[in-house]
Amino acid sequence: MEKFEKNIPSEEEMRELKKTRYFSHFATTHLAEMRILKKGGVLGKENRDWRNISEHCLVEAVGADILAEYMGADRKNIVSAALLHDWYKRNEIEAMKKLGGAKGHRDAAEKEIAVLQKMGIPENIIHLMHANIPQRADIEYLEKRTREEKIMHFIDLITLNAKFVDIKERIRDASKKKSVVEFCDSYRPRYNGKSLLEVQDIAGSLEQKEFEKILHLEPGTLIERIRHTLNNRIDAY
Repeated sequence: MEKFEKNIPSEEEMRELKKTRYFSHFATTHLAEMRILKKGGVLGKENRDWRNISEHCLVEAVGADILAEYMGADRKNIVSAALLHDWYKRNEIEAMKKLGGAKGHRDAAEKEIAVLQKMGIPENIIHLMHANIPQRADIEYLEKRTREEKIMHFIDLITLNAKFVDIKERIRDASKKKSVVEFCDSYRPRYNGKSLLEVQDIAGSLEQKEFEKILHLEPGTLIERIRHTLNNRIDAY
């Protein structure tokens, strides 16, 4: 009896087991995207040091799926875009270290799009993958983006590593990284003097307010609602 009791998983161990089952199942239902993550060098045993990026993409895709389900948006395309949005991040990071934040990002972005097109990824998915960076900063443009674009931007903004956080926390974390700040400041000419971080903060706040209004949620409760739904999905496993 004593030996049997020692083999009973703790509540925390059971929770981790369910979490692993849920995310593994989600990944296996999107094998095409997972293969592309491996091609990008962020998934697989040989890329162990970069797996945190694929984990981030997986968590973000789940969050995108949850929010798209709430909003009646195109879940399939949003999930594909979220899974792939950082597939080239390893190359981007290496380019930014070598060339500097802004130049390195531009260089990697050009190569990434060419590779995606060569692989036959649809243009609408490529466009949605990059919706995390608004094309313009004016309020009119930000409000007129498609629901899928807003969801993609919002979920990327609140996903810090492998967890969902408030917008302000995400902005504070990004502001601590010199290469990120340099890259974001490079958008000031395009954004009429504002940095990318400033525009993302504005856009994210507009998105959260819009989503909460549509979903009849109390102001400031959407992110916790997403966390709660994820926990319910995990508990089902």
